[in-house]
Amino acid sequence: MNQRISLTLIVRNEAAHLADCLESVQDKVDEMIIVDTGSTDDTLRIAKRYTPHVYSFPWNNDFSAARNFALEHATGDWILALDADEEVLCQDPFSFHALIDRQKDKEAFLVPLLNPISESTEEYNTFYVLRLFRNNGDYQYVGKIHEQVSIPDPQKVGLAVGPSIKHQALPLKERHQKRNRNLLLLKKASQEDIQNVFLHYYLGVEWLMLDKPGYALPFLQKAYANLSDDNLLFRAPALKYLLIALRTLGRQDEALTLCLEASLRYPDFTDIFYLGGLLLEEKEEYLIALKWFDQAIACGKPTVLFSHMTGSESFLAYYHLGFCYEKIGETAEAIGAYETALKLNPRYSYPMYSLFSILLRDKGPALCYQRLEDLGFLHDTLLCLTSADLFFLADHVEQAHHCLETHKNNFQSDERFLFSYAKYCVYSGRLRAGLEALSQISANSSYNTSAQSLSMVTLILLGDFLNARSLAITLWKNQATRCDAHIFLCLIRLMHMRTLPPYLLSIREKDTLTPTTELFLDSKRYQSPEMYSNPLIESWSQGLEAFLKASEKGLALLLTDYDQRAQELTNRLVAKFGNSRLCDEH
Repeated sequence: MNQRISLTLIVRNEAAHLADCLESVQDKVDEMIIVDTGSTDDTLRIAKRYTPHVYSFPWNNDFSAARNFALEHATGDWILALDADEEVLCQDPFSFHALIDRQKDKEAFLVPLLNPISESTEEYNTFYVLRLFRNNGDYQYVGKIHEQVSIPDPQKVGLAVGPSIKHQALPLKERHQKRNRNLLLLKKASQEDIQNVFLHYYLGVEWLMLDKPGYALPFLQKAYANLSDDNLLFRAPALKYLLIALRTLGRQDEALTLCLEASLRYPDFTDIFYLGGLLLEEKEEYLIALKWFDQAIACGKPTVLFSHMTGSESFLAYYHLGFCYEKIGETAEAIGAYETALKLNPRYSYPMYSLFSILLRDKGPALCYQRLEDLGFLHDTLLCLTSADLFFLADHVEQAHHCLETHKNNFQSDERFLFSYAKYCVYSGRLRAGLEALSQISANSSYNTSAQSLSMVTLILLGDFLNARSLAITLWKNQATRCDAHIFLCLIRLMHMRTLPPYLLSIREKDTLTPTTELFLDSKRYQSPEMYSNPLIESWSQGLEAFLKASEKGLALLLTDYDQRAQELTNRLVAKFGNSRLCDEH
């Protein structure tokens, strides 16, 4: 017989997230029950687009009361409980039904919840939470805050490897608002139930997530000490958070002692070995750290009872292996570890910085490029862009351009790629090609403002002052880009008339100093025979210097830049001729 599933949500001012949540689950449930606790935004209107079963419940600072109210209105055989800032990840639209059919002896299921550390690099903390259970009256919510489903018979609770629930990464301000709200409710609940170890756990987590490890520590210590292995779904993350709090507070020795004790008790808990490796790495005990990272890799993905950070058994561990190998001078092993980390997760690009540094130092730009090409890294948009940026920062602009020129047919629809390609065309002297690429960036692109600024630079270096001025005037009409327009209009006048406008930079110094400084520093990176022979390059650079000298802070910045360049020149001469010879000649 087909088992009907009712989705239950309680919501309040969740207009920013609700539609994504309901879209992700609407073809996986048979009924949606949404309980609103006092929204003042578009939450109710959005909810009613997906279901007629929308109810109001007066908020009384009791999450369980609101959730149990939702259960009363559900008519399905099973309940799937979500929060509005969560989404279901599942390829099979009937997977919840299939899960129920496969394990007919179970009345409830713990399903994986992914909490994002960084979505861009695909790093998540995975926990298992009870979100799918029979609607038979035996399963009710208890606890006013961080409410839990009461479990009448633990033997009837199953573990599911999927579908997964992904928590959305909320803006920092919104996260802190929710955590501060939770703290108030948790403190009140804890005063009423002083011995409740689960409240200690949640208090510790909330304080830690608010970057208050000192406040979090005593609660996490109590939670870890008093939770038994019967509650490993809480004890394991309590241990991990306790280690993170100790590490953040600089108490590495205490954290390492705890890691050693836990590794004996939980030899398959991957994250403990990874965190132990980090602690040893910070203490510069690189040889021992290598063993801990190797053990994390050997453990692999832990069993579902353990809290798990994505990558602690793979790309993260290999990245830190590479770092430790590099520190002890084992360059070949470091290269291998960095390359493995990038192959396992190209979204996690940090190993590229270290790998690039070694390859460039040991092999030079051409062989460095070829190695990255042979490994296939330049066929990935992010890694290709990262490599180009690193070549550029290392003053190898031709190689930066070559990275993107070779692969532009694969990524030219990516506007970030298009802007970077245009940038390196310009810096390598291919001004008209750069201008053509910049013209393809759409007006609503996040790169549009930067593209317009670079277009004005390119027009100036081409000697097309008329179009450069016309574009600057267009930017002046927009309040958001008026500062950039002011800078360019002043510079165009200065390059033409050799005088600054009658109004001084200091009038708009706060707004103009940073972008002018960036333009000045970038002007030092034009490296190609065509650019060296272009008289406008020197004029452009001199114009930027004159513009900066018009303010006291700008002049101080220039003097600092001159000192740095003089020191760099001295270092190169010393490296080439030796310090004693340089002193004799001086």
